[in-house]
Amino acid sequence: MWKTIQLLCWLCAAALPLLAADSILLPGREAPPFSGRDQDGNSWKLSDHLGKQMLFLYFYPKDDSAGCTAEACALRDNMVELKQAGVEVVGVSFDDTDTHKNFIFKYSLSFPLLADTSGAIADAYGARMDESPKTFSADEIKDLPGLVKRWKERSDPASVYLWKSLSKPEQSLLESYPPSAPNAQQVQAMVVQALNKAIAGPCIYKDKKLKGVLARPGMIDLMTQHPSGPNLVLLNRLLLEDAYPLELARRQNMDRRVSFLIGLDGKILHVTDSPDPAVHVKELTAALAKLRGKVSP
Repeated sequence: MWKTIQLLCWLCAAALPLLAADSILLPGREAPPFSGRDQDGNSWKLSDHLGKQMLFLYFYPKDDSAGCTAEACALRDNMVELKQAGVEVVGVSFDDTDTHKNFIFKYSLSFPLLADTSGAIADAYGARMDESPKTFSADEIKDLPGLVKRWKERSDPASVYLWKSLSKPEQSLLESYPPSAPNAQQVQAMVVQALNKAIAGPCIYKDKKLKGVLARPGMIDLMTQHPSGPNLVLLNRLLLEDAYPLELARRQNMDRRVSFLIGLDGKILHVTDSPDPAVHVKELTAALAKLRGKVSP
């Protein structure tokens, strides 16, 4: 029924959020009533659609960014099958109506997008996005001796860059550091400080400071947007995580998104919470197959 959709995008350009998983509504709950404005400024109310079709309500980070575009186009391409299955689609993000309208026109989307600029709809469904940048903490260093060793040896561009960012006393401290040394806690604090100083600075991807780092899928989309502020902080952090995959904890689900399949009676039938847009489409397929008493492929 569905085309095979392989999407490698984990990030969207302007919003790389984390959701509070324990606040997301669960299947069996009544879908909270809400209303909003679509791309044309028209009022859209959940109550007007209940009892007519099932509703696939999906929250996404940003119009016209890689993962969000792939997800929207996948839904567009399968709209005939969705309508045959009695499913209506509506997307929600913090973008305004004009941005939605341009997004829909650019990709010929065939379903409405609601402008949730205040976050009221996202809050009702527990899908509020936390865009605050996250600094490194001591417990996110998985291998302090290994990290220090790489910095001291300066065998890769990231380590060269970070080593040069240290003061002479800090370099001396690292040079004299064995894992069992009494100054281990002091070294750990200094390393955390150096990492956070790096992510708060200019883009560390410029001038090939991190040449050779294999960035995770979707990173190029963020880089090409010339990020600033919180997005730049987050980009720098992600780059350092990718430069030190064994030494630093890697933040999972940087671009988490959530979707809900709402039944005719207004109850939530299925919830998907995954950073991968393809998972939402795949799980929607499985949920519909289950409702029809079929086994999902």
